[in-house]
Amino acid sequence: MNDTRKRTAGYAVLVVAAGLNLRHPITSVASTLDAVTRHYGLGPPGVAVLSGLPVAMLAAGAVLAPALERWWGVERTLLGLAALLTLSVALRPASLTALFVGTVVAGLAMAGLSVLVPQMIREHLGGRIGWWSGVFSTSFGVSAAVGAGLTIPLVHLTGSLSLALSLWALPACALTAMAASVVIGGTPHRRAASAPAPSCARPTLLLGQVTAFFGAQAFVFFAVTGWLTSIYVDRGVPPMQAASLLALASIAGLPGSLGVSVVAARVRRQHWIIVAVSTGTVIGLVGVVWAPAVLAPLFVVTLGFCQGATFGLAMALIVLKADPSRPVAPFSAFAQGVGFALAALGPVLVGLVRWAGLSWAYAGSILIAVVVCQAIAGWTAGRSVVPTTSLPQPMEQPS
Repeated sequence: MNDTRKRTAGYAVLVVAAGLNLRHPITSVASTLDAVTRHYGLGPPGVAVLSGLPVAMLAAGAVLAPALERWWGVERTLLGLAALLTLSVALRPASLTALFVGTVVAGLAMAGLSVLVPQMIREHLGGRIGWWSGVFSTSFGVSAAVGAGLTIPLVHLTGSLSLALSLWALPACALTAMAASVVIGGTPHRRAASAPAPSCARPTLLLGQVTAFFGAQAFVFFAVTGWLTSIYVDRGVPPMQAASLLALASIAGLPGSLGVSVVAARVRRQHWIIVAVSTGTVIGLVGVVWAPAVLAPLFVVTLGFCQGATFGLAMALIVLKADPSRPVAPFSAFAQGVGFALAALGPVLVGLVRWAGLSWAYAGSILIAVVVCQAIAGWTAGRSVVPTTSLPQPMEQPS
């Protein structure tokens, strides 16, 4: 294997490793939310803030990432963010203050990674954008599933909630090591001085449509991720079984995320795909909130598959709809930054509905309305076509 292929393989592994660390810091807490509430003595407002805080930080971090990338380059910035993620996840269970501070830092780091990886895909893996966008978004689902499914068993195994949450720093540490190997073993890509990267994306109707679609799907995803376990616990499902349903939803999203991303990259217009998966999301939400609990696996799988597909579409649209003549990072930063800012309202709003004593039907109705907005934004964005012939191929770098 020559040096170019080795570097390409290194970037491919880094894409997967990054994705595998972008959801477990959230779902590990979400799946143990009742235990976290008791352990740290959180009141209802604190729980609502803790649920929405990671998403709010995803918005802030998405805006900051392009500036860091201009100073340090994609690879070095990714290395620094991976190290921050490792430290924040390791230290946040230490106390109530550390829990909130660590959640802030972890959210910022995850946002930066999420913005930079699409740039890396187009620069170094551009020959198969649909495939690698799908792999990246699918690895999010794996991260979410593992975080949701293993945290409670880790609590039982270690006898400590704090230790179980701290152990999720290990995969982040592995990501840091991989990023360091790419930085040390290769020549980080830098843009020519005559073509500096823009600090922000040019506002266009298409950018607004992609942003609205990304924000709506993230709003629903994080609301479901934060509260699905509590919904089923309130409906009489044992806590461990309820947490396993959250893991099941994440697992069900894996084939949807990968398969739909690949299909989306092969067609010029994606609007019908977006409408189809949005319809499936509505069906899943209706089943989760109103159907008998005995049917939970059926509707959780439906919801998880369609949410995974929707997220895969959102990440693919960022790469596919960005101007091929300009870096994708500013487009990605705007879509994810504003989108996550909207999404931060999801878990907070659902939490306030719960603590106001209202039934889950109110929360379900809100989420269904957001999915309708998601379908409208996705329809308009998916119908738009941008030139694709000038997308870069994987770069050859000097040995």
